[in-house]
Amino acid sequence: MSHLVMHVDIDAFFASVEQVRNPRLAGKPVVVGAGVIASCSYEARRFGLAAAMSLAKAKRLCPQAIFLDGDAAVYRSFAEQVWDICRDFTPDMETLLDDAYLDLTGTERLHGKPEDLAHRLKTRVRRETGLTVTTGLGTSRVVARMASASGKPDGLVVVKPGSEMEFLRDLAVEKLPGVGRVTGEVLTRLNVTTVGALAGLPRWSLETLFGANGTALYERSHGRDSRVTSRSEIPRSVSRETCFHRETSDRREIEGMLYYLTERAARTVRELGLAARTATVKIRYSDFTGESASRSLARPTDLDNELYALACGICRGIYRRRVSLRGIGVVLSNLKPGGSEQPELFDGEDRTRRSRLYRVLDEVRNRYGYSSIIAGRSFDLVDSLEKNDHGFVLRTPSLTK
Repeated sequence: MSHLVMHVDIDAFFASVEQVRNPRLAGKPVVVGAGVIASCSYEARRFGLAAAMSLAKAKRLCPQAIFLDGDAAVYRSFAEQVWDICRDFTPDMETLLDDAYLDLTGTERLHGKPEDLAHRLKTRVRRETGLTVTTGLGTSRVVARMASASGKPDGLVVVKPGSEMEFLRDLAVEKLPGVGRVTGEVLTRLNVTTVGALAGLPRWSLETLFGANGTALYERSHGRDSRVTSRSEIPRSVSRETCFHRETSDRREIEGMLYYLTERAARTVRELGLAARTATVKIRYSDFTGESASRSLARPTDLDNELYALACGICRGIYRRRVSLRGIGVVLSNLKPGGSEQPELFDGEDRTRRSRLYRVLDEVRNRYGYSSIIAGRSFDLVDSLEKNDHGFVLRTPSLTK
């Protein structure tokens, strides 16, 4: 029995949601983002617009485009509707922001041919959410993902067992997961421009060039990917980031936003039953340059105050220029299962009380909405930002992968 994985990718996610919410936007170039494009419709892409492009450039290329700030809570709601449909087809599933992996191994007797299953899933998603998804079917995650990428938008691509190399051979090497900008530049200098050319390199040479990532690149270039598809697997990181509504150099506003992003990330870490040891803070100046740095604690924690103290120290260390900031973000990583560390002898009652406090806050917010309680340095944002049930209304969707 061949391993069977389906990759489901929501087409032009944020922009498509806005078109579903407002039918008058259908067929028009729609851009979602602040500072840079987070998502744009396929109508906008015909003008050369793409994710991560500055909005200033996007407006020059497509002045008739409709620019929207976006709403993170709405996008989460739509994504969960799509993933709930997917869960009807398999319990073994891993969801990311706008795409998911479904392990369909052994489901043929229940659902029939994989192609028929994919058609039924796509039809249900369109009927129940108004969105379109592209699906790819293959014997591994990497093949399924590259299959869906080659079929966008609203496509269905099936790579039969045994035909993986035929499918991958002529694809551009930068499309292979794990080939980022730096890796791509190295491969270009070696005249390795296709996945097939990469597959022709010996494993040892890739490991010498790229270390552990070289091993992964070798396996993926041959259509193999050993990563497990499971909703319970521990993520590598939890991140929250946003652009400010207006560029700012106000330390109170900057550190207030950092606190808010850190407590949102810490809440997610607790919900996953994890604790974080490392924090990374990223800042972006008004001239589009940026800084980032990471620090680690002696042991993992899921407490807001400890993670914020770490993040705040990092921020003060990297924000040295007399230039206003466009955006800020925090990434919690080096994640471990909660409670896996031996308690220290002198932890004290204060740490225990704080742990109970944050869990009570989580329960209250889950029941009455995140804005039912404003805590800590988040108070510094009350006069400058609007709120709804999901928290402060940020200019850039503060989502996590």
